[in-house]
Amino acid sequence: MRSRRAVVGAVFFAVALALLVWSVLRRREELADALTRLDAGTVVLSLVLACAGLVAQMLSWRSLLAATGAPPPLGAAARIYYHGQLGKYVPGSVWAVVAQAELGRAHRVSRARSAVVALAALAVLLVVGGAVAVVGLAAASPGSLSTYWWAVAVVPLGIVGLLPPVFNRLVALALRLLRRGEEPVRVAGPGLARSAAWALVMWLLFGAHAVVLVADLAPGDPGRAAVLGTAAFALAWVVGLLVVIAPAGAGPREAALVLALAPVLSSADALLVALVSRVLMVVADAGAAGVAALLARHGGPPAHDPARDPADGPADASATPPGPGTGSA
Repeated sequence: MRSRRAVVGAVFFAVALALLVWSVLRRREELADALTRLDAGTVVLSLVLACAGLVAQMLSWRSLLAATGAPPPLGAAARIYYHGQLGKYVPGSVWAVVAQAELGRAHRVSRARSAVVALAALAVLLVVGGAVAVVGLAAASPGSLSTYWWAVAVVPLGIVGLLPPVFNRLVALALRLLRRGEEPVRVAGPGLARSAAWALVMWLLFGAHAVVLVADLAPGDPGRAAVLGTAAFALAWVVGLLVVIAPAGAGPREAALVLALAPVLSSADALLVALVSRVLMVVADAGAAGVAALLARHGGPPAHDPARDPADGPADASATPPGPGTGSA
């Protein structure tokens, strides 16, 4: 069973990685043209900021994992998260969650717990991203809020939904509907708060990754460009996350970014920013998965290592005991 799971995991990882590479190669000519208009240092800085944003994103997810029980060591958590995230490049809306659930089983994280944490992390990103978008658009381009009124309406509802008493009731209801009510999963309030804080850091870093590209093309008002660029990127990601049928939000995210950047960039320049941003994010995803694999192989403790940070809370009593070794994916 374990060897079959390893083979399935390896095949999934190969398919996801191939689709990730293809998403870059199919736009290589457009990218080559775009890079002639951008300074090389700007592109490198944007990539560094995107990578930093991915670290904050993983820490937001791990904060929720720690809020439901003992999380794996940091290196193992990075492998679970970043390798699982490659599933978003596979058409469909559930593969990242499925991949994280399977990878987590080797580290005492049950499927139900993995699913709750993955969906909770997505909800945190959506709510915090929506709040960043609304606040930024209100400050830099108040008229655009009439176009994105739905974000203004949804954000307060999302904040209420993330309050621990409400959120845990929703989780319990979902587990009962999925006939997993015998395995309670509760998220502690401080963990939700830490997750939201890391999500805010992520959005600011991702926003900065877009802002440096915008500033290279429109060096006018840097303050307004910074606020609007951050808000536009957050809004575009929220739209991409909500359109679940698009792999990694491809298409809807770029369209939303072009529209939101209209006050500071022409459509052609905004499309260039969207294209370069997409490619840099793909490169960052691939790099994060590669570094996580190296950490798991050379630097991290074994999957069955019981060591954990005492501040992470009690061990997960409902988790599936790990088998010997770590398996592979």
